[in-house]
This record gives sequence, C-alpha cells and structure tokens, in this order.
Amino acid sequence: MAKREGKRQISKKNIRMISCMLLAVTFVIAYFCVLTAALPKHYDVKVGEPSAYTIYAPQNITDETATAALKEAAREAAAAVYEIDNAKIDACMDGANAFFNGLSAVRKQAEMMRGTEALEPVLSEEGWGDLLSAEQKTNLAAMTKPNLNEGQLCAVLAAGVSDIQFLKDLVLPKLQTSLEAGLSADALAGVKNTCIREVNATTSLTAGLKDVGALTIETFMEPTLVANKNATAQAQEDAAAAVEPVIIQKGDIIIKRGDVLSADQYALLGQLSLVRDGQSNLPLIFGMLFALLAAFALYTVYLFFLREDVFYDTKRMVILTVFTVLVLLVALLCNQVDTRLSPALIAIMLTSLLVCPNTALALTALLSIVMGLMAAGSGKPLIGADSFMMTVSTFASGVAAVFALRKAESRGALVAAGAVGGGAAALAAAALMVLERETFLAVLLSIGYAVGSAMLSTLLVVGSLSVWENLFDVATAARLNELSNTNHPLLKQLMLEAPGTYQHCNTVAALAEAAAERIGANALLARVGALFHDVGKLRRPIYFKENQKSGENIHDSLPPLESAQTIIAHQKDGVTLLTRHKLPSAVIRIAGEHHGNALMTYFYYKAKQGEGGDSVQMKNFRYSGNRPSTKESAIVMLADSCEAAVRSLGDTKKEAMEEMVHKVIYGKMTDSDNMMTNAPLTLAEFTEIEKSFIKTFGGIMHDRIEYPDLEEVNKK
Repeated sequence: MAKREGKRQISKKNIRMISCMLLAVTFVIAYFCVLTAALPKHYDVKVGEPSAYTIYAPQNITDETATAALKEAAREAAAAVYEIDNAKIDACMDGANAFFNGLSAVRKQAEMMRGTEALEPVLSEEGWGDLLSAEQKTNLAAMTKPNLNEGQLCAVLAAGVSDIQFLKDLVLPKLQTSLEAGLSADALAGVKNTCIREVNATTSLTAGLKDVGALTIETFMEPTLVANKNATAQAQEDAAAAVEPVIIQKGDIIIKRGDVLSADQYALLGQLSLVRDGQSNLPLIFGMLFALLAAFALYTVYLFFLREDVFYDTKRMVILTVFTVLVLLVALLCNQVDTRLSPALIAIMLTSLLVCPNTALALTALLSIVMGLMAAGSGKPLIGADSFMMTVSTFASGVAAVFALRKAESRGALVAAGAVGGGAAALAAAALMVLERETFLAVLLSIGYAVGSAMLSTLLVVGSLSVWENLFDVATAARLNELSNTNHPLLKQLMLEAPGTYQHCNTVAALAEAAAERIGANALLARVGALFHDVGKLRRPIYFKENQKSGENIHDSLPPLESAQTIIAHQKDGVTLLTRHKLPSAVIRIAGEHHGNALMTYFYYKAKQGEGGDSVQMKNFRYSGNRPSTKESAIVMLADSCEAAVRSLGDTKKEAMEEMVHKVIYGKMTDSDNMMTNAPLTLAEFTEIEKSFIKTFGGIMHDRIEYPDLEEVNKK
C-alpha cells in the first residue's frame, strides 16, 4: 500500500512539473509577442547623411513639424482685423475746422494790414500780391496749419466770405464721410484723389480756392482703420486651428534607404521614438517583464489552488496552452494590421467549451493584460488610452461570452454567445471613447473593430470546434447534442437490428439524464452515454432477452460459460464500435464501465450446478470492465440495472417498483463486488438518484385503464 501511495505521489509531482512547464512556455511566448508588438525599434541615423534603412511608420502619427509649418502659413495668410479709430476722426475733423478758422483769422489780419483808406474795397489775387510785402505774406501764410503758399494766400484774401464758407461746406463733409467710412492706408491715395477731383470739378470756385480745398484733403485725410492686435491674433489662431494635421499613416515610408535624412524627417522619427540617440529600451523591457510575471503568477496561483482539476489534468493543460499560444501568435499578426483587432475570444470560447468556464474567466483576465500591452504598439505609452481600451474591451467581451456559453448546447448558440461578447466589447470601447471625447466617426470605427473581431473569432471557433473536439477528444455540449440525435448511424442500426435494446437504451437515457440533472452532474453526457451503452449488443442481438421473441431463449441450448462469454463480450464490443465511430472517450468510458467487473451470477451458478461443479472459475463469468469512475458512469450503471430489474417485475405497481429500485441501488453500494467504490458519489447523492429514478419510472410505467373486450360488449 505504501509503495502504491508513493507511486501516486510521484505521478502527481510529475504532472505538476508538466503543468508548470506548459505555463512557462506560454509565458515566454507571451513575452516575445509583447516585446515584438510594443518595443520600439531604434535606428542609428543622422541629419544630412544617407539613411542605411528604409523606415516605415509603425503607427498612425501626426507630423508635428509639417503641421506646425502649415499652421504658421495659415497665421501669416490670415487677414488683419481692423477697427475705425474714432479718436483719429475727431482729431482730423478738429484740425480741418481749425484750418478754416485760421483762414478767417488770416483774412482779418490782412485787412488790418491794408488799412481803412483803401481805394478799392475788394482786391483781386494780383492786387493782394502787389499790396503785401514778402515778409507780410510769409507771416500771414504761417498763421494756418498747414501753411498756405503765396497763391493760396492771395486766393483766400481775394475770395468773399461766402466763397470760403462754400469751400468749407464742400470739403468738410467729404472729409468726414471718408474718415467715418473707415479708411485704410492702402485706399487712402485713391480716396484723396477722388475727393480732390470732385472739388476741382466745382465751377464756382477759383483755382486758388480749389488748391486750398485740395490742401485740406491732403492734410487731414488720414487712415482711420487701425489693426486690432487682440482680434488679429485671435483670427490668426483660429486660422491655425482650422488647419488639418498632417497624418503619417501606418506603413507609410518616412525615408527610403540611401536618401539624405532631413531635419524634418529626423524630428518625425524622434516623435515615433525610432531614433537611437542614446535611448535605451531596458526600462520598457523590464517593465513589461514584471507586468507579465505578475499576471502569470496570479494565473498560476488560481489554477494551482482553485482549479486543481485542470492543473493536474495534463490534457486540459495542453489544451489551455495550445489555445493561448495560438491566439497570442495570431494577435501578433493582427497587431501588424491594426492594434484594435483582437482574436482573444477564440481562446476564451474554446477554453470555456473544452476545459471549463471558470478557467476561461481566468484566461480572460490574463489575455486582457497581454492584449493591452500589445495594443500599446511601438512608440506608444504602455499605459495609455489604446492599451486601456483594449484591456477593458477584451475583458468585457470574454466575460460576457463565457457566461453566454454556459447554456449553449448547439453550434448556433455559439454564434449568439460570440455576438453577446462582441456587444459587450463594443459597449466598453464606446464608453471609453465617449469619455475621451472622441469624434462620432472614431467611436463608430472602434465599435466596428470590436464587433468585427468578436464575430470573426466566433466563426473561427464554430468552424474549427469539431477539429478540436476530435483532436483533444472532448465531449462538448454541442457535440453531445449532435450525438443524441437518432440519425446517428449506430442508433439507427440499433433501432433496426435490436429494437428491444434500443428501447431499453432510451429508457435508461431518460432515467440517467433526470438523475444527473438532479445531483448536478453532466446530464447531457449521462443521456448520450446511456443511449450508446449497449451498442455492443449489435454484434449478436438475439443473445439478449429484450431482442428475443416470446418463448424463445437461445441460452437454453448453450452451455452456461458460452452464454456468459457471449453476453460479457457486448461491453468490450461496444467500446470497439464506439471507438471505430470516433465517439468521445467520456461516452466510451460509460459504455466500458456500465457493468464494471460484475459477476454474471445466473450463468455462474447455473454452471456450478451443472457438470462443472466446483471446478467452475468465477473469473470466467465476470465482466472485464472497470468500476464506474465518474458520476455519469455510475448513474448509467444504476439506471441500466434498475431498468432491467423493474422490467422483469411485470407488475407495474408503484410499491413494487420503488422496492426494486431501492434494492438495486442499495445492492450496488453494498455488495461484495463494491461496484461503487470508485464512483465520486455521496450517500446524499445516491438518495437523490433513487428519488429521481422512482419519479421517472412513475412517468414511464404508469398504470393504464383496462379496456373491455369489444366482442363481450357487443354481446351484451
């Protein structure tokens, strides 16, 4: 016993080592994928020298240098914002009025110089020119701002008061209108010329007064539109903000091999962190290493302590490793196209179907972290918006899909589960992008990637599930559901060649399914195992009572040993047939264990009572199978035995049926063969199984109304 226990311990230790090695392999591949996807590649290039590489943009990025140049050009091209300077208008008009007031003062001063004894009351321009000395003319001309020349002075002195007033009324409105309309420096000369032409076109003025009017316009007409510095600066910034950024698309060539590297190209490479320039990737390398180590440590602890059934099952661990590694490598390829493409749902859904849902949830958490690190991409921050969104959407998608798969028993239901996962991922991505205040188009694009990735992954799962089921020999709900269809070749053959056995299998299936569901076992597996448990009888169906005609029993003419060996063989023949038809090993196990190594007591005692006597060996009358090792296998054995025993009663009274069911189950638990020794069933579960059998038999073998003989009725 101690030696056997030691072997078990060594075996468990070896399994633990294999599981740890598989997890280590998964970690190494995950780390490689993350490094390849997220680690920036540095190039040793210098401005003004030919590049030794053709460098492609590893991601979409804004060319800051080119964008800045366009913004500056937009600022320079933006028109200045002007406003009318009312103070300038007032100053110009005040100056013009002062000028005309000065003309009146000049005329009064000239009259005083002339004296009151002048012979002529009115002098002409020539008269004033002759009358006044050069010094007097200079003094009078200097009395106005601007100063008058000699001709203009004489014209003013020779004109009447009404003429001066007419000139004022003609010039000042034109001046005021032009100033108030907003006069720019560029338009100044043109407006002046127009106003001067209009003054010169007035026929009632002398040439000298026209010159005075022109002088007024030339002097006091100034630009009144001045630039508003604040508004102009705002207009320039608005123009710069309207410039679309220059986007370098992922995969675009930044510089070709052999081309001389420009300063702008170098700046762009710097933005992408592609320039060596003394940069080291060590912090990034160790940061990713520690992040993955933490994630895998938690994952391993979960499997080791909470999922021992998976951790110590080599086949399940191999399945887990294959799916995880496969998805990581596919994700690395998808990452080259777009970081938002995620095949994580492939591994998560297949793990849920072929391993167990709880392990799939743990794998979801692990892949969320790995996909988030890979989504960071070369040159992006590892803890950024893209990385966080991929982590959250992957986690949401995986959890939703796993819960949706719990009740999926058909391949069509797998598509629905994938759609649920895609919807959860899309909702998570949209919520995060709305919080980031992204554009509506960007949100729609992210939703498209999330749903598209999920549905593509689901289609790959549905399309490849049969391959994985057969490759790893796993009985999924979808596969079992297909096997329970009566169109299966073995079931059709059983129905045609051994109808009694077929009916027996269906009754056992009903009993086993209800009992398994009652105690929380795999009801679908129990049903399918029961349907196929007696297919070995197809080899010699007539040797079994349920297929014999009434009154005929072939065993009456056969030696007991031959009869026993023929019947015993059906268990082994069933395993052979099921293996040939590639049914899951879980179903084959049920067929191989449904009699265990029980003794065929009837033929054994018949042989002992015959010629053999005490020389009859018990081992020749025992089944060659193993005792039931699973709940489903034990339930099918009990259902098979109870069905045969209850059917043999003939009497369908409830009390007799209940007594027989209890007797059979109690016998399997306590007989000398210890049939239930390896079955993982508790006493409470045996009790529940018995109750379930009684309830099912009550529905199958209920009392029927005895119909009267029609001939007797007619006679009466």
